[in-house]
Amino acid sequence: MDNRFIMTAFGKDRPGITADVTKLLYENGCNLEETTMTLLADEFTVILLFSCKDEHIDDQLLMECRRLERDKGISAFVRPLAKKREPKKSGFTELVLHV
Repeated sequence: MDNRFIMTAFGKDRPGITADVTKLLYENGCNLEETTMTLLADEFTVILLFSCKDEHIDDQLLMECRRLERDKGISAFVRPLAKKREPKKSGFTELVLHV
């Protein structure tokens, strides 16, 4: 099962800031699952939900967040999430509808 994390990152709004943040996830074999982005004052803010198969990625992500702040001026924080609980079986079939 994949390990799941939430990352919060923010920095001065500029072209390429989203690419800088998601690049570190891509380079570490992480899978982006959900995202929300907003502009607060002049700061671009992004919250990412992502997963990774590597159980020991925490230390690597911490180093990458420090590098992101040093090199790109983006403050980023990562927090691991508890394992996803399986929903109780209700006897109903779950369907996903894409429109």
